[in-house]
Amino acid sequence: MHQMRFLKIIATSSVLVLLLPLFAFAQVSTTTAEQPDATDIARENAKREIQRMKDDLNTKYIDLIPKKEDARADSIREYLDVKTNPKNPGPSETIQVTIESYLTDLNKATISWSLNGRIVEQGAGKKTFSFKNGASGETTHLSVSIVTNKGERVVKELSWNPVGITIMWEANTYTPPFYKGKALMTPQALVRATAIPDSTGTRNALSASDLVYIWKKDGNAVSNASGYGKNSFSFLGPKPYGETKVSVQVSSTDDAVKSEMRVALPLTKPFILFYEDHPLLGVWHNRALSTSLNLTKKEFSVSAEPYFFSTEAGEAPEILYSWSLNSKPVTNISHGITLRNETGENGNSALSLTMRGLKKTFQTASHSLTIQFTAEESTRPTF
Repeated sequence: MHQMRFLKIIATSSVLVLLLPLFAFAQVSTTTAEQPDATDIARENAKREIQRMKDDLNTKYIDLIPKKEDARADSIREYLDVKTNPKNPGPSETIQVTIESYLTDLNKATISWSLNGRIVEQGAGKKTFSFKNGASGETTHLSVSIVTNKGERVVKELSWNPVGITIMWEANTYTPPFYKGKALMTPQALVRATAIPDSTGTRNALSASDLVYIWKKDGNAVSNASGYGKNSFSFLGPKPYGETKVSVQVSSTDDAVKSEMRVALPLTKPFILFYEDHPLLGVWHNRALSTSLNLTKKEFSVSAEPYFFSTEAGEAPEILYSWSLNSKPVTNISHGITLRNETGENGNSALSLTMRGLKKTFQTASHSLTIQFTAEESTRPTF
């Protein structure tokens, strides 16, 4: 009996001895499986870094994501219709600015107008604002602030930096010697307009040849006369009536300065004046003859001057002269005529002249003179 128990104990101990390595291996295997390797550690670190970056984006850059109301305000600002009259104002010119929107009702919005940083006008539905532009070279800043009835806030900034422009024009028409007036535009006459920029007040002196010019005639752009350095523009006067409106937009190449100038050129009809042509002193251009003349000489010469007929290259205008005396044609192709009182008796005569341009057929003029002859003789010039 004791021997059998001993054998059981021996057997049990043997089994335990045999299983002990297995338990140890299992324990070692379990311990090894629970320890992560280098790949798992790197993967876990990467997850933590990605999460940290997400947290940073959520906390630091959340303002970069536009809110709904901000996105709507940006749309209102981008599509705000701003109109200025005139479009390119000159120095000290009155400007009218009008705003309109199709995304919000501006009639229900509170609108503030600020000029050079100072609020000038404010109120509900104030969509139009007028002010005086600055001087040549002076920048004017205009800001319009809008608060819609839904709370969106919109600010629009505008600025003008005008340059003074003077449009000088001259017509290629005839004026007699010593005439102090300007050669005016007549039908079909060649006219030359020149834009002269004023650099007063500008930071740098403006050269006319360094600016860009856009010319318009009667509202239509003249592309072949526009461009860099093209500060002059030639055109023909209208036929046979009306005025010509000329405008020029002047700007620097970087648009730092920009202005527009407009001028209306009136149309003038050519006319004729008679002068005494003295045999010794020549034509008395200092005084024109009136429509009636009391002639005490037996002989009197008249010179006719054609005002504002077209000329070419400074030469006399090409004109057809048609003289008549007492309604009867007189053969004379020049601008002067000599009258003689061959009988020496008293009497009246009607002298008339019609001029017509040979090339400019819309340029015509007529003039007449009534002459009263007397029997007395005088050597003094009549004027």
